[in-house]
Amino acid sequence: MRTRSSRSSKSFNLNFANVYDEIGAQRVLPSNLYCAEDEAREVTEQLIRDAGYEPMYVGGLENARMLEEHLALLFAVNRAGLGPFFVRYAKPGEL
Repeated sequence: MRTRSSRSSKSFNLNFANVYDEIGAQRVLPSNLYCAEDEAREVTEQLIRDAGYEPMYVGGLENARMLEEHLALLFAVNRAGLGPFFVRYAKPGEL
């Protein structure tokens, strides 16, 4: 019996689509958090770069729920008055 290799990832759900057209005007690329199976990492990172974001790998698919739960925090920040926003995760000195 042949089995199909799995190539799944979770990405793009932590970005505000209504500011997508503003990505190119940013001083630094915004980050896009994603999780993926090893076989899906390369293509997922390429799709993220093609969309204008900097890929930020946060582990395998066992972390997909963590990304979903992070939405509540983003929406709370949005409601607190910041409005739709970009996020950049960077080491000190990289901004």
